[in-house]
Amino acid sequence: MSRARSARRGEGGRKWKVVGSGAWVRGALWLLAWAAGVFPLLGYNLFPGRVSLRLGERSPSLVRAPRTAQYVDLEETERLRREAERRASLSPQYSPLAYALPDAEQRFETAFEELKQAAQRPAGDGGLPAGLSAEAGAWVRTASPEELAKLRQHGVEILHQVMSKEIRDDTADVVAARAEVETLARRRPASPAAGQVLAALASREVRANRRHDPEATAAARAEAAARVQQVTRTIQADQVIVLPGERVTRQHLAMLRALGLSSPRLDYRRTLAIALIVGLMVTLLGAQTRHWARRVYDSPKLLLLLALVFAVALFAISLLSVALPNVWMLVVPTAALMAAVLLGDEVGLAMALALSLVVGLMANGGLMATLVSLGSAGVGLSYVSHLWPVSRLRWIVGVMAGANLVLAAATGLLQGQPWSDLLREGGLAVLYSPGAAALSLGGIFLLQRPFGITTHLGLLELSNPQQPLLRRLQAEAPGTYYASTLVADLADGAAEAVGANALLARVGALYHDIGKLERPSFFVENQGMLGLENVHDRLSSSLSGLIIMSHVKDGLELARRHRLPSELAQIVEQHHGTTLVKYFYQRALSGDRPESVTEDHFRYPGPLPKTKEAALVMLADSVQAATKSIADPTPQRVQQMVRDIVRDRVVDGQLAESDLTFREIAAAEATMTRMLSALLCHTRIEYPEAVPTGPRA
Repeated sequence: MSRARSARRGEGGRKWKVVGSGAWVRGALWLLAWAAGVFPLLGYNLFPGRVSLRLGERSPSLVRAPRTAQYVDLEETERLRREAERRASLSPQYSPLAYALPDAEQRFETAFEELKQAAQRPAGDGGLPAGLSAEAGAWVRTASPEELAKLRQHGVEILHQVMSKEIRDDTADVVAARAEVETLARRRPASPAAGQVLAALASREVRANRRHDPEATAAARAEAAARVQQVTRTIQADQVIVLPGERVTRQHLAMLRALGLSSPRLDYRRTLAIALIVGLMVTLLGAQTRHWARRVYDSPKLLLLLALVFAVALFAISLLSVALPNVWMLVVPTAALMAAVLLGDEVGLAMALALSLVVGLMANGGLMATLVSLGSAGVGLSYVSHLWPVSRLRWIVGVMAGANLVLAAATGLLQGQPWSDLLREGGLAVLYSPGAAALSLGGIFLLQRPFGITTHLGLLELSNPQQPLLRRLQAEAPGTYYASTLVADLADGAAEAVGANALLARVGALYHDIGKLERPSFFVENQGMLGLENVHDRLSSSLSGLIIMSHVKDGLELARRHRLPSELAQIVEQHHGTTLVKYFYQRALSGDRPESVTEDHFRYPGPLPKTKEAALVMLADSVQAATKSIADPTPQRVQQMVRDIVRDRVVDGQLAESDLTFREIAAAEATMTRMLSALLCHTRIEYPEAVPTGPRA
């Protein structure tokens, strides 16, 4: 729609102007929806000060969780970290001594040289290693240089083999290493005496090659503690946080901080993040509405209604989430059904998607909440047609109840809930179905009239014969009323055949001729029933034509006065289009001054029918009036008459703006022919006259 002022027909056919229906108006409305949606959503998160408790003091009152949240269990996390540090302390860290092996080899070489020198002295001079037996000493003195060199080589190899392993100081590693050296030394040489010599020399040179490193040990403890993940626990909505008189612990404070109940000031980062996400959801809702439902997007009134439903749904979720589990299974389907009926199925689907995403945000990113609310709303939207009539409401209630039960059970099993909670939440989920249906019906009933929306519920109410205008038609213009009921049947059947709104066509047909209430005696269908003569016999053709055509204007005025929906007012205004009042036009041509007669003076002012329903009412009204003139109706004559009337309306261009296709026109023509033939061409059995009988004796 352009920024220029545009005239639009409102209720009752009045023209009213929408000034500034451009982008700035829609932007302001969406901003209002955003603010209204953010406020209730953030109410529990961004306004601290509800609880003021300090560590160690006793709580003066009971504190419950207003919503579902997650927090870090500091005590459990600290316990696990201490345990990890303790386990790390049992394995202290050691740093390698780079020169331990070379020093041992050097000492062994020195000891071996001393051994060779001692072997050259007399037996009584000593100088051999302590602990050697006399046999070992004798072997040293009698050993050849080759045997001593081989023994030395064995000793170096054994030191390399043993000291290549980790030998920690301040532990039993050194004793174990020396024992291993002695074992290996006794295996290498050919004689036991040589093994004893080698064991004595090599074992005493074994030293620790790892030294305790306090700094590395402390670092290992810190690393073990850092590897411990924080223990995260979930707080359920309405869960007791602190009991009255209970001492406040660090865990209590962590839970309160996670819920936003003890923050010292406003969390601006959280505020900005949530506001941006909600703003994105509202923007997406607006974009989808612009793409799918341009009628809603171009109407400030309908945009305001969409914003109102969105904001109230968020507020209801924030308010009820404390008391009811999975309350979004009640609120989101209700809002989606209301949006679908009031604004269109596409808008209802967009509403369900946007609300489900925001619900996931309100549940701290809970994907389960999003899936459950979207699934419940999707099932309801797939059966939205079952809201009308109300007697079919049991279908949508039953299907939604089954879907809600499955969704609640599936999420409960995935979350590992106990069976008692599963049964309780499953029962509530089943009850949410009739609750959503009842709330949506109530909301539709309350909102349709203030926002000028025509729904099936409103149309069903207007179709009641006890409505004031219909009662007036029955009493003051009975011929018009009964003709309108026949037109309603024809329009209803034709609308079903072409896929149009059959209920709108029926109710529009019931009210299409209400303008005749102003002068019922001037219309031939009422004259016979009221016992009146034809007043047009005394009037000029021009005046009669004006009176006949004035019933459209009078009908618009009555529709405005009785606040009929704009869709019905349009049918009243358009049901004759710009057709010609042929009877009085032909009579005028046969008068005294035919050259002064113009066709425009005998045509209705229009406009042409803009919708399929208005066009079908025009055709039904025309064929109903024409077929009454058939003297001896047969199916063939009825078919020919209907075909001629429909063809005349098509050729005259009366259906050019109604979006009816030739296929749909043919289907409507066939349906009306069948219905009129059944009405006009059926035969009756002639009943014999009753024979009077005399009194019995």
